[in-house]
Amino acid sequence: MSTETHPPSTRERILRAAWAAIESRGAETRLSDIADEAGVSRQAVYLHFRDRPGLLLALVEFMDGELGVGAMAAHVFAAESGTEMLERAVALNATLSPSIDGVARVLEAAQSTDEAMAAAWRSRMDKRRAGHRAIVQRIADEGRLAPGWTAEEAADLVSVTLLPSAWRELTQHLGWSAEQYRERTAQFLRGAFVR
Repeated sequence: MSTETHPPSTRERILRAAWAAIESRGAETRLSDIADEAGVSRQAVYLHFRDRPGLLLALVEFMDGELGVGAMAAHVFAAESGTEMLERAVALNATLSPSIDGVARVLEAAQSTDEAMAAAWRSRMDKRRAGHRAIVQRIADEGRLAPGWTAEEAADLVSVTLLPSAWRELTQHLGWSAEQYRERTAQFLRGAFVR
């Protein structure tokens, strides 16, 4: 069995370079900056990703893989109850937010001025909301959704509460610890949506 390591593919080099460039340069990152950082031509970036929106959407997926989001999400959905799923979703958010914050901040801030960034951000938020919707639906199916709420409305508010900007405001600007964020956010969401 060979123990030699293989160098990353050109596609992976470009994605890693994009992640680093966006975190360091922000929304002003150009494809040429990414190509330079990856050590490839700008044409190579276009060959692998077609355009900037394609690269950004691929980057978000790549980050999920690198951070193990699939396994973490599986843990959320393996919970024995909807309430436990909700608590695990908050814990997942608390764990992932520091790792994705640089790219999330750029996508979030640029969504109103940059179509590519907006497409990448919307894709990410739609996936997250679908997961939150499934959690709330489980709570509703168990007969535990608080009176006066539809699953759609509750999922909307869960998603907004767990936005990276909310995590950032509480932990980076208001001084909450990671544990305080996790406990208080879970307590708030349980109190609002679980009877």
